[in-house]
Amino acid sequence: MDKELGKRLLCGLLLIAVISLLVCRGGRAVRTLASAGAERTLVIDAGHGGFDGGAIGATGTTEQDINLSIAQRVQSLAGFFGVRTVMTRESGDALGYNEGKSVRDNKITDIKAREQIVRDTPNPVFISIHLNKFGDPQYHGAQVFYSPNHAGSRALAELLQNDLIAGADPDNHRQAKQAESTIYLMKKLDCPAVIVECGFLSNPAEEARLADAEYHKKLAVCITSGYLQYESGV
Repeated sequence: MDKELGKRLLCGLLLIAVISLLVCRGGRAVRTLASAGAERTLVIDAGHGGFDGGAIGATGTTEQDINLSIAQRVQSLAGFFGVRTVMTRESGDALGYNEGKSVRDNKITDIKAREQIVRDTPNPVFISIHLNKFGDPQYHGAQVFYSPNHAGSRALAELLQNDLIAGADPDNHRQAKQAESTIYLMKKLDCPAVIVECGFLSNPAEEARLADAEYHKKLAVCITSGYLQYESGV
């Protein structure tokens, strides 16, 4: 592990531990930290849902449930630090699903509903949580993709990528990349916006980790740590 990355992540984790103690004691430092990021709202998007389960691993692990589990943990951690949060979906359902419509039409309804949530949110920062899948099972590792529409997107993506490597998978050598123009939300949103692909369900070892709720907590800590660094301008 790169010493500098490890040091930064450790600082983030120690900060979480310190603030935990302060909250229990009613310390003023918590309120000070919360006010520092009060002007932004973190929109946490659990990818897929309902009729659209996303990727499926070799053992039947389903993407949509893992996305929601990680997203819920990010919301809890971020909220603990006083960050305002909005979830695009809080259950296993897709957004605006109509059983009388085609799969294509329901997908369009769902993605536009997510877009509208972001547009209705004051000063949003958008983090979408997904899982990856590829034909060759050797590939592994979380990777963050950023929208080209806001300069803050790349900065956020790089912080998230660094912390995901340092805190969850030191053997991951992936780098943050600009999202392809075919990804609707990355093309349409003009706020800081990223997609976090938390790992490959096509890799047997990574699928096993992604099926473990304890690993969801680790990923959530990494994502929250990266976001807090972005908020603080680190």
